[in-house]
Amino acid sequence: MITVSIWSFAVADFTLIFWFIYFQYYWFPELRQKHFLTYCAGMAIGFTFLDIVNPFTARSSLLGALAVVVMLVIEVALLAKGHQWQYLPAFIDVTIMAYLLTEFVDMVVLNGIIWLTSLSFATSWWGTLTGMTIDAVIFTLMAMSLWLTRAPMENLIQATIGRSMEYLFLIFMTGIALVYILFEYSLQELADSDHYLIFLTGVTGTLLIGLSLSTYMLMLTHLQEEHTQLQRQQQEFREQYTSELNRQMGAIRKFSHDYQNMLLGLGGYLEDKDYEGFRQLYIDIRSGWETSNAAELTIDDLSNIPSASLRFDVYHNYLVAQEAGVQLFIKVPEPLTATITTLKLMGTLLNRTLPPLVDGVKHLKPAVVTLDLQETAQLVRFQVIFPVPDDAQVGGEARVQSEEAELDLSRLQRVLPTSATSTLKLKRHWGQLTVALPKG
Repeated sequence: MITVSIWSFAVADFTLIFWFIYFQYYWFPELRQKHFLTYCAGMAIGFTFLDIVNPFTARSSLLGALAVVVMLVIEVALLAKGHQWQYLPAFIDVTIMAYLLTEFVDMVVLNGIIWLTSLSFATSWWGTLTGMTIDAVIFTLMAMSLWLTRAPMENLIQATIGRSMEYLFLIFMTGIALVYILFEYSLQELADSDHYLIFLTGVTGTLLIGLSLSTYMLMLTHLQEEHTQLQRQQQEFREQYTSELNRQMGAIRKFSHDYQNMLLGLGGYLEDKDYEGFRQLYIDIRSGWETSNAAELTIDDLSNIPSASLRFDVYHNYLVAQEAGVQLFIKVPEPLTATITTLKLMGTLLNRTLPPLVDGVKHLKPAVVTLDLQETAQLVRFQVIFPVPDDAQVGGEARVQSEEAELDLSRLQRVLPTSATSTLKLKRHWGQLTVALPKG
């Protein structure tokens, strides 16, 4: 097997592990620790130290993977601490791809240096430094070129969470990783194993390309399914909107039929100077009116929401509120620029907030709810303002209690990430719920 000095080994270990961890979290902005690059460097230093002090490392033994085990245990513990277990299968898949990527790039560079110079130079201090510098440049360029894949990959990861496809892909990736690792360790045990570097590089490249193409095909399939779902959702909402318009048109036609009789009745009271009868008839007419502004807001008025899924979620809740007799006013003053993952989570939170809130305030006067969606450089948030009875009090973090009614928003708290904040306040006759999510 190829041997290098301890300093060359440390530099190579640190550089490769730094980039390995960086690509592990590349498509998981919500899992990143604060000061992410410092976190990558700290993990790389700890890994390198364990690799150096572990006596089995130099023997290419499976026990030499102690540093890898420790690093993965720490990462899983961080997932558990953040209550983000749902990301574990996808995180393992990306970890395997990141491992193959760093291995492939490093072996290509190492083979190139050996071919252009010699094995002795490649294993020297200057050879290692040259190889790691080239690795760092290539990894930086790859990180920049992969930037456009972040949104569709985050979308794919969110869509596959909890589905059987996610676990089938995990089993497939784990099997490939185990076979490759055993194959690599077997080659390192052979004498003059540097002669097998080109062969091992080819195997790594083939696996990496195959897995990348498989992931790309999954991404295209998911985008097609999502497009079909959005078309179906759009059709459903248009039917719901058309039904509301037809209902209002029917009410207008009925009113037009009664309009002449109303005028005749009012005129008759005036002619007889029966002002009390005039007043009572006017009250009867006014109390029978039905008001609705469901036709005033269209899906196109929500253009500041870039995510089609979130846009339809908001509009659906708007129409449901109108059907319940609640006026829902929606404010999105500026275009939202958060990631697809964040906007999807926002839709989930709104769907758990607005239906119980509309049901809780529809009997109150005025039955008016205001939804305000805004974002800053660090946060995207929504604020809901709604009426409450005079004796209302906040009970816990997600309840508004009064003798007349009780508003329970506990379903929101169940899916609220630990990184998000939720505040419920009462101000005289109004309640205010504010939910803020950090932007990935």
